[in-house]
This record gives sequence, structure tokens and C-alpha cells, in this order.
Amino acid sequence: MKTIIFILILAAAGYWGYRHGYIKPEWFGAGTPAPGNAPAESLQKALNRGLPRMVSNELSVDRAVASNLLVTFNYRFVDLDQYAVAQRYGSTLPAEMQGTLIRDLCGNRDVREQVLARGREVTLEIHAQDGRTMFTTQLKPGGC
Repeated sequence: MKTIIFILILAAAGYWGYRHGYIKPEWFGAGTPAPGNAPAESLQKALNRGLPRMVSNELSVDRAVASNLLVTFNYRFVDLDQYAVAQRYGSTLPAEMQGTLIRDLCGNRDVREQVLARGREVTLEIHAQDGRTMFTTQLKPGGC
């Protein structure tokens, strides 16, 4: 009985470590990327280089997610939860904030050369401090 409990606890700890990124499948030879997915992973690594970083005094860019079809940048209000964002900005993304985000992405060489130059769109998701998506916008090729 003690052995079964020990195995269950060990399995739960392993699962928790995997879900939180402490245990990587590559360490065990599993989870190697498929040959068709390797360019998307290298693009994602290139886009996440130097992240997270502050874009303005209230916005931080936390991560980029890239697949073969879609590139998404996740921005976050550093000090505002969903209610404070809704109270301050309403339901639409202010034009000056959208301009700041577009300038930030256009200043990134990897975004210009590996995403926009190849005709792919970039989705920008702006989240509140508590993780709720508040605004979504897109940067289309030629938008820089």
C-alpha cells in the first residue's frame, strides 16, 4: 500500500513539474519537434529573445507564440486589473497605445524579416494584470 501511495505522489509531482516547466520532455528523448514544426519553434525562440520587457510605463510584453499559421504577442498592463483597465480606457484600445505597440513590433527585426516580410499577420493581445484579455488588435504585412 505504501508503494502505491509513493508512486502516485511521485507521478503527481512529475506531472506538476511538467505543467509548470520544471521538467522538459526533451530530457528523456520525448517531445522532439516534428520536422515540419521546427521552423515555427525557431521563430518562436527568436521572437521571445529578450522577453519579458517593458514597452511603456504601464505595458509589458511578456511572450510571443508562433505557429506555422499564427504569430501572437501577449502584452500585459503591469498595474491595472480588468476593472481598472475598463474604467480608464473603456472598451476600445486607445489610438496612442496602439501606435506604441505597432512601433514596438516594427522596431523588432525578427518581426519585420521573419513574419511581416513573409506575408503573415501578427495578433496583439493586451491582458489586464489578472490575465483577462482586454483588447486584441492585428498588425498586417506592410503596416510598419
